[in-house]
Amino acid sequence: MRNGTTLLLLAAMALAGAACLTAWGAGSAAAASLEATDSGAPSAMVIFPVGEKPNPKGSAMKPVVFNHLIHEKKIENCESCHHTGDTVACTTCHTVGGKAEGNFITLERAMHATNIAQRPKGENTPQSCVSCHEQQLKRRECAGCHVLVKPRRDAAWCASCHNVTPAMTNAQLQQGIAGELPAEENEALAAKTVLAQKPVPYLAPKDAPLKVVIGELAKEYKPTLFTHRRHLNSLMEGIKDDKLAQAFHTRPETLCAACHHYSPLSATPPKCSSCHSATIDPRHPERPQLKAAYHLQCMGCHTAMNVGRPRSTDCTTCHKRAD
Repeated sequence: MRNGTTLLLLAAMALAGAACLTAWGAGSAAAASLEATDSGAPSAMVIFPVGEKPNPKGSAMKPVVFNHLIHEKKIENCESCHHTGDTVACTTCHTVGGKAEGNFITLERAMHATNIAQRPKGENTPQSCVSCHEQQLKRRECAGCHVLVKPRRDAAWCASCHNVTPAMTNAQLQQGIAGELPAEENEALAAKTVLAQKPVPYLAPKDAPLKVVIGELAKEYKPTLFTHRRHLNSLMEGIKDDKLAQAFHTRPETLCAACHHYSPLSATPPKCSSCHSATIDPRHPERPQLKAAYHLQCMGCHTAMNVGRPRSTDCTTCHKRAD
């Protein structure tokens, strides 16, 4: 009986070991399937909220899966992020509580700060994740929308980065927080998340109206014929292959919010006149009247995107004079 029990135990241990090897092999394969970086750094990694104190489940920020490969392709100088010149993990100096090596700047501030003091000429000014992303919003292809629409820092905004794979166990979370998770496991968890991410199928320009007639205020001028599909296609060209846009624009109708900025996301949003009246509404004095709303949106977008024509003073390009 004792020999039989021993054999059963050995068989069970062998099966458990095989299961672990299979699971680990899948994780290793996921990490290996990502394109390698030029620098030799991991293609993706999990940034944990490393701290000196134990972190009960759910009491702090969720870990972030950082796609190093994509960022390396976009950034010319590694010191943009590794601002000390040492290519070590951010959590080496910046922890949840802060420590002397990082001038007591916490990990949260290091990643989210936007009011970073400019360093003297010749010195490298560090960037946070958020400050770098905000700089990207000033690009021509992004500025048309984002001069008008400011990202809401809500749960969905946070989840764009704090998106670690659900395959992570609580034990791995605690190891990561303690800075003790093996690098191979870290990379495997990150790779699973990256490989699971799928681009959002945005609304195609052909699904939108071809043209829209805007005639609520037509008196001295004829109604304006707004080339709706052409404008949507122009905006789509700017973001369809942009990884940053894909990470944050997580709904098919996202682009509609550029103009229909306070409407619920929808492929058929209400007209501008649903909120903006011909004269100032005493109940909502903060809302521009309809004419001002149109001009602020159209001219604001054109100015931000450096659109040369029509000029803001050239009324008859958009509005044909009435006979």
